[in-house]
Amino acid sequence: MSTSNGWESYIWQIQNKWSIKNGNWVTTNVCEHAAIIGIDGTPWVTSANWPGLHEYEHPLEQEDGSISNIKVNEFGCALKVAGGTRMPTAAGVRMGHQKFMMVKHIQEDGVTYLSRAGGGGACIAKTKNAIVIGIWDKNIIMSNNQPQTAGDCNDLTEKVARFLKAQDY
Repeated sequence: MSTSNGWESYIWQIQNKWSIKNGNWVTTNVCEHAAIIGIDGTPWVTSANWPGLHEYEHPLEQEDGSISNIKVNEFGCALKVAGGTRMPTAAGVRMGHQKFMMVKHIQEDGVTYLSRAGGGGACIAKTKNAIVIGIWDKNIIMSNNQPQTAGDCNDLTEKVARFLKAQDY
């Protein structure tokens, strides 16, 4: 893990599926990346391979064919999308230097589902003090020899967020 602050087990629970019945991890490598980030932008914990949330200028073609640089703050994008904003910047939703599109936002649960061109996506769940992010990629194989899926990523990301909400985080 990229930090050692007691939060690592939550990242493990986003990236791997536990069986209460069997008492073991039944599927690993469910999400490519995972993070819990405070609403102030401070990472609480991230997966070892977390691509980060960056600030940069993104070239965007205008209607007249010219190029305009759009300022992108990826943490700001993630936070706004978690609150239901479909287009947080003129460059859309961007995380880890990749573009995502909002598929669905469930306000009462504080959960947003995103897709990504090429077969992938993310789930962002907002708690009182943080956002919980899981990112999946259909080209990555889980321990059960199946490709990562939105359903598995969403399920595990939401479970961690519900637990954190119950603990008043």
